[in-house]
Amino acid sequence: MVKAKIDQIKADLETAVYVERMMPPVKPPKYRCCMPDIVYTPQEIAFMDRRPVPPRPTQEQIAIWEKVILQWMPILEVDERKLVWKYSSRIPIKLLCREFCCGRTQVWKRFHYALAKIYYFDLGKKCCEQKRRGHFRKKQL
Repeated sequence: MVKAKIDQIKADLETAVYVERMMPPVKPPKYRCCMPDIVYTPQEIAFMDRRPVPPRPTQEQIAIWEKVILQWMPILEVDERKLVWKYSSRIPIKLLCREFCCGRTQVWKRFHYALAKIYYFDLGKKCCEQKRRGHFRKKQL
């Protein structure tokens, strides 16, 4: 059951990354670029390759994207957010290791720790909550 839930969380994160790529870029109002516009002749336009129009994300995919962005990302720390987002967008592990200054196993551990946080958040529990047993409590005389 837990494995299926974690796999579903991974799939939702990948869907959110996919939907975010499909969204149109957002520019601030009165945004201007310093590069001049390229003026093409009608002949150049005729010989250009037509880009296929990407399919718009479905309402289901947009709902998953909203759930990931609005509910799951705020519970993670900034580094965990970056790691989860980049890991879900399938950036090569070597680049992640360089960015986060750690080895492959450490990147994998951090990613799965973040997934555990999300999983326990969905269950309504706090992640990695330990019971206080007092093993190392000082004995009073």
